[in-house]
Amino acid sequence: METLDLDILRPEKKLVKIGGQTIDLSYIPCGITFDVDKIVRTLGKFTEKELIADADKAKIAFELSIQLCALFCTVKHPELDEEWWRNNADITQINQFAYAVQEALVKAYKGIESPQMAIKQKVKK
Repeated sequence: METLDLDILRPEKKLVKIGGQTIDLSYIPCGITFDVDKIVRTLGKFTEKELIADADKAKIAFELSIQLCALFCTVKHPELDEEWWRNNADITQINQFAYAVQEALVKAYKGIESPQMAIKQKVKK
């Protein structure tokens, strides 16, 4: 009997420690993928030049970054909500964490193609 091992599709763990919690940033849980994608796409519309020149746009982008961090974390760590991020993290931590979540999303989308192709090839045989 052949077993299709889907565990091999999981990326290598990327752990981040914040607020005494260890968070696995290696993948985006499927239940929040579309919400994460929406925030990431909205953030992607801002240019660095705009953020430097327009304080209102910078604030909007910063709030979106907090939302992204909280959305990702509250799946397994409900206490790391938006209020927690505002009260316990600095700008650098928020930006780094939000960037890491964005990287995980990009890797997830890239990873969809190659395993699907490999599985399709195996099924055709």
